[in-house]
Amino acid sequence: MSSLGPSEFDWSMRSEIYRVFAETGASPTSEQLAASLHASPEQITASLAALYDAHEIAPTSGGSGVWMANPFSATETEYPVETAHMTCYANCAWDALGLPAILGTDGWTRTRCQQSGVAMEFGVRDGQLEGDDGVIHLVTPPRDAWLDIGFT
Repeated sequence: MSSLGPSEFDWSMRSEIYRVFAETGASPTSEQLAASLHASPEQITASLAALYDAHEIAPTSGGSGVWMANPFSATETEYPVETAHMTCYANCAWDALGLPAILGTDGWTRTRCQQSGVAMEFGVRDGQLEGDDGVIHLVTPPRDAWLDIGFT
């Protein structure tokens, strides 16, 4: 990545990643990104690295796909968010509330407390937070989130 930050292509790719997640609940493959953006596999890999360096998305361990585009997760997590159109996965409880916001819809999560194991449900209905009482505890201060985004 240059010192100027992500390129226009990188921002276009970020938009495409979010578009696919929002429409399908799943991450686009590198091949899908290359086809939709008329780009080479090398351009996709370089753009994923630039977007990671800018703290925009987290690539897969091999760097050739998308693992996270917060609040979306490309892998199943403890935070499935059910909407009227699909089930998608959030990275944490905070992101489970972010998914309905970014999608502009209601969403419901059935999970368990990560400390006690007690079942809990929460989400957004008609634009309002509903469900079990609880506290979202951020173990990692947000300023340090990208030091290990997988743990965070």
